[in-house]
Amino acid sequence: MRIVKKPEMGIPILVMMSSLAVAAGNVLANDASNADSRAVFNSLESLQISCNANESQESNRELSAKLMNLASSNNPLDRVSALSQLAGKGSVDANIVQKILQAALRDPDSNVRAQAVYALAQQNCADVPLILEQALQDSELSVRLMAVDSLSADEKGASLLEQALSDEEEAVRELAAMKLETSSK
Repeated sequence: MRIVKKPEMGIPILVMMSSLAVAAGNVLANDASNADSRAVFNSLESLQISCNANESQESNRELSAKLMNLASSNNPLDRVSALSQLAGKGSVDANIVQKILQAALRDPDSNVRAQAVYALAQQNCADVPLILEQALQDSELSVRLMAVDSLSADEKGASLLEQALSDEEEAVRELAAMKLETSSK
């Protein structure tokens, strides 16, 4: 008999949920919080992003290097931390931002993908609506929730929020309904 210890999640992290539907195929997930293996669809896996974040700012090389190191860590909590800091809109080199976000969208850990969706929504990326639409199709609840949370009240966002009203998970439906209600006031 093997005992799997659940990781502690006491670190406060900004997380936004979203799920994107892309023909990426099914991936078998072996999540430490779930001893059972189940099919997981990373809807963001084959998505290519175009992000011109912070192009007008002078980048902080030290911060850029620190975030790149965290983002390439084997520890998912380090990768989430890098994305949380990136979402803070610091002066990070635009090429590094794009590399970090692109890799994070393909991450096997759903918490990393969810945080990547949030971080991407905070950047000056033309692809945000497409990415959020795709994130709404992810098999992981955390990614879909982040997508809904990241949607704006504009015409495209409202359309995607209405789409999220038919999600299989009640939490996604409730968040979408709340955002639609708030935006109509």
